[in-house]
Amino acid sequence: MTQLNHEKFLKILARLLKNISCGNNQIDEIIKASQRNSIDDDDFLEWIEFDKLMNFKYISRGGIGEIYSAIWKDGPPKSVDIFDRLYNREGKCIIVVKYFKNNKEFFNELIKIYKMIVACSRASGLENLTRIYGVTRNDENENYGIVMKYLNSGSLEKYLEDNWEIITWKKKLGILKDTAHGLLKLHDAGLIHGDLHTRNIMISTNLYDQHPTGYIGDFGLCRTDESIDSKQLRNVIPYMAPELLSGEKYTKKADIYSFGLIMYQVATNTRPDRYRHYKRDLANDILNGRRPGFVRDLMPRCYENLMRNCWNNEKRSRPKTETLYAKFCEWEENYYELNSPFKNFRLQRIEPSGYCNGYV
Repeated sequence: MTQLNHEKFLKILARLLKNISCGNNQIDEIIKASQRNSIDDDDFLEWIEFDKLMNFKYISRGGIGEIYSAIWKDGPPKSVDIFDRLYNREGKCIIVVKYFKNNKEFFNELIKIYKMIVACSRASGLENLTRIYGVTRNDENENYGIVMKYLNSGSLEKYLEDNWEIITWKKKLGILKDTAHGLLKLHDAGLIHGDLHTRNIMISTNLYDQHPTGYIGDFGLCRTDESIDSKQLRNVIPYMAPELLSGEKYTKKADIYSFGLIMYQVATNTRPDRYRHYKRDLANDILNGRRPGFVRDLMPRCYENLMRNCWNNEKRSRPKTETLYAKFCEWEENYYELNSPFKNFRLQRIEPSGYCNGYV
């Protein structure tokens, strides 16, 4: 090997090692394991150097940290191949970084993300689940962050609020189909999401025809067992199944209950807790079988019936995830048929009557 080739080889090796290792053994092992277990070109994690990110813009702050958008200079790799990760990349793109205030919260979420990626990839894939690119660390404050795909229309809640006057039932059905599909991917892999609501569903809008696509995100409570502590969910009581408020374990059926409340919000553009300012009152309402009220002709009867089945007090009566996905596929596919129950529904924003006792 000539001196020139030797120097070139050392530069490539140095760049490769920098791309693989962050210096923290625990993180390195998780990243390497994700790459060893990779099946497709988008189901692995990598270490992303902080100097590869620029133009940070603050988005929001939560209980465990802060979220920023940024520009990733290199962009994601086109495959898991070790040399492709050096030279064959998608190029500059916008991403989102979720920074954590303490390392314990960060490691807990990183481990859950790793397990989710491996389990879903081995089962039926990662479609309609927010893509996680990898891990970075802020050189200024040494906080670790999760780097994920930027979805240009924000959360489902924000999308509904921003587009309510123009969003059609066709788009609503598509978003719910995507959400059901993402949930099916998790459930097929034996996973429970554990925190499903409209702020954890992200929307990407096609700039050409404004078609929205939904992705489930925030996998901090996602796991393979039923040992989710309901105390961790107190901030999202409106979406919590009654059995959780009674101290029962979390199951896939609790995710289905949450989906029913998402259906309500998509149909009404109204949060299910709008008229309940005190969590204790809201929890009692849920336990007593009360659900958000609404105008009866706001949605087709078939949609209303499915929504009610999802939020049934008896978890065994709630539909399976496969049933949800199949039904939304059918409704979306037949949307323009003459007998479609959705085609002629007016676009309107309602003022619901609050929580009503029993079925209304």
